[in-house]
Amino acid sequence: MEHVQRISPVAPWEFFDAENSGWNPRWFNYGSFPLYLLWAIDGVGSPLLGDGADIRVLARAVSALADVGTILAAFGIATLAFDRRTGLLAAALTALAVVHIQLSHFFAVDTLQALLAIAALYFMLRVAREGRARDSALAGALVALGIATKASQLPIVAPFAVAHLMFLLGMSGKAAEGAFSERLRMALRAGGIGAGVGVAAFVVAQPYAFLDWDTFIRHVSEQSELLRGIRDYPYTRQYADTAPYWYHIRQLGLWGFGAPLGIAAWGGLLYVSLRGMPLGAGLAYLAAGWVAPAGVLLVSQSIVAVGLAAGVALVALVATLPVRDEKTRPVVLLLCWVAPFFLITGAFHVKFMRYLLPIAPLLALFGAKMLFDLWDAAGARRRSLRLPVGALMAVVVVATGFYALAYVNGVYGGTHTAVRASDWLNGDAPDEANVVKEHWEESLPALNHTFNHEELPLYEDDGFDKTTGIAHTLSRADYLIFFSNRLYGTIPRLPERYPITARYYRELFSGELGYALVRVETAYPELAGVRFVDDTFGRPGLPEPMLAAARGEEGAALTLDLGYADESFSVYDHPKVMIFRNDGRLDISQIQLRIDGGSRMARGEMRDVGDAGDAAGATERGPVYSDGDLARQRAGGTWSEIVRPGWLSRAPALGWLGIVEVMGLLALPLTLALFRGLPDRGYLFAKALGILLVGLVAWLLASLQWVEFSRGSIAVGMGLLALASAGVLAAHWRDMWDFARRRWRVLLAAEALFLAAFLAFALVRMANPDLWHPFRGGEKPMDFAYLNAVLRSSVMP
Repeated sequence: MEHVQRISPVAPWEFFDAENSGWNPRWFNYGSFPLYLLWAIDGVGSPLLGDGADIRVLARAVSALADVGTILAAFGIATLAFDRRTGLLAAALTALAVVHIQLSHFFAVDTLQALLAIAALYFMLRVAREGRARDSALAGALVALGIATKASQLPIVAPFAVAHLMFLLGMSGKAAEGAFSERLRMALRAGGIGAGVGVAAFVVAQPYAFLDWDTFIRHVSEQSELLRGIRDYPYTRQYADTAPYWYHIRQLGLWGFGAPLGIAAWGGLLYVSLRGMPLGAGLAYLAAGWVAPAGVLLVSQSIVAVGLAAGVALVALVATLPVRDEKTRPVVLLLCWVAPFFLITGAFHVKFMRYLLPIAPLLALFGAKMLFDLWDAAGARRRSLRLPVGALMAVVVVATGFYALAYVNGVYGGTHTAVRASDWLNGDAPDEANVVKEHWEESLPALNHTFNHEELPLYEDDGFDKTTGIAHTLSRADYLIFFSNRLYGTIPRLPERYPITARYYRELFSGELGYALVRVETAYPELAGVRFVDDTFGRPGLPEPMLAAARGEEGAALTLDLGYADESFSVYDHPKVMIFRNDGRLDISQIQLRIDGGSRMARGEMRDVGDAGDAAGATERGPVYSDGDLARQRAGGTWSEIVRPGWLSRAPALGWLGIVEVMGLLALPLTLALFRGLPDRGYLFAKALGILLVGLVAWLLASLQWVEFSRGSIAVGMGLLALASAGVLAAHWRDMWDFARRRWRVLLAAEALFLAAFLAFALVRMANPDLWHPFRGGEKPMDFAYLNAVLRSSVMP
């Protein structure tokens, strides 16, 4: 909300000064439209509500109203694409879906994004049927506002174009009217007006995407890198080793919809994707429109890969229009939004459940359509078969409604768990108690102001200093607070990165660090004695404290443990708050020893080889040089003595290219003789062969310790290669000259290809010099280690 409050109106002449304009939000992690909308609502609401106006409350009202609009738009889509009964069921299921209920209680831009997407699709369906410019203009405006709300809305441009194409081809599910030329004129006119309105709406809703282009691109790129896991943020580490697509399917199906609606919704997506086509055509579409794009995105989520996958999915969808039944064609337009959006979003590293909200109403709609088609098919075969189908439909509706009421009752029917925990701690803890929480985590509200507060930096990389700091803080703390499972649900799942911190959690929850769990505050969806419980301990493999297990069971006639719930689903409105009290009062050394668990990293034994240490320590670290060998290695010079200043240091890429070309020329006679059967007789192989042979000679000389590794030994290798090539050239110079004279164009093309490839890879590396995440060890640090080790070595082992 602080970004909204920083916005201020400006004079017209200041508007275009992006650097100083108060209308420039200077923040594009999300679009500007929600910020301007909230600013306008706050400007209207504050005078009416007086000092009690809170922009957060107003924003939540906007979120709730947006979701109501989404329900109405979903009903409208269903009446156009299917029928009113399907629309009523789809609207009911959307209204009862817990993911919609939860997000309506917060201002997340996803609710506004969903409204704009579903409403835009409604008008697109009208465009596909009627081709009217008015509907196209409204659709274009909604598309633009959606993109100005969140950049992930961009794929909705595709169904906007497909809607006009469907009208042109008369494939909207309604009989085509008028001649093709007339429909072409109408489609071009409507499409042009819609696109123009869309561009104008985007400029109005997010003008500084153009006026502050550098900032806009930087922020959008940062968000893209976050989604793809390129940027490493603590709050996205929870998604390490989560399965693309399946994670979303399970979380939305189980927690966002509830299992019955989840099965119907995801099954409905598969059903409408195949509906109205011969089986063979349907299977071919699934392979080309779903499996192939997903395969591309599983390999890469680069901009090129995303564009390619989305394009393939759309082409495959549009290609099904001629083979579908006429009445099933409108669903193609809806799938033009759902398929690319889910394929792209589901492949990303970051998988917050709310990311699927813009397609959730359509999934519910597809489930409703599948149920009613099953009802009709049963009636057509035998009316008595409608009884089990009706029972199935009732189960989906009643179970979804029960889960929704349970969620509202259990989560919003009482005081927030953090407030209850705060009240308890204020009453139990003495004044000036030392209270510790984890960093990157919420604090308990309204705590006693006399408490002393500290944080545990548990997301920091493991090491001796971190372990010492944890032990020091815990030894003098009175209470340890867990607001939610944010950290303990993630860190133990990354043992290669946090081996010691993972052990810390296991020891703490087992009671080995002297801390006892004394208070647990939970809130679960619950109604009529049935409780839906999420498990925060099983996924990270932690022992569940007895009190936490008891609180999950007490007071419920039936407890349904549904397993892990996405962190973002639980930590905001019903986190599991735990308070540990320091009853054991262990000292620093005792705590550190128990956290350490024998780890050499925690005891600091992984120190640099150059550090002082006793003979035993040196033996543990492995073999070391003798005094004579060490002196010989050091005599080869330091790095700065070996790499001398000069033009090669200032332009190393050009220097390396020149050396490769020279070595290639020296090896060329050999390759021309060895690869006579190839069209270019191995011209390009000469470059690789030259590096290999010269490097082999230099390494053998240094490995046998005949000649120390230096520029001189490399020169020896080049000289020997030149002698060998000279001998071959003397024996076959006429043949080689004749080949060069006849095939010079082939050789020139090969050289151009090599130079183009070299330049392309050099530019890619210059544009992205990242060495990858250091905690994973990545290839590039290892490459540098080997290169520097070879460079500094006088002789080889």
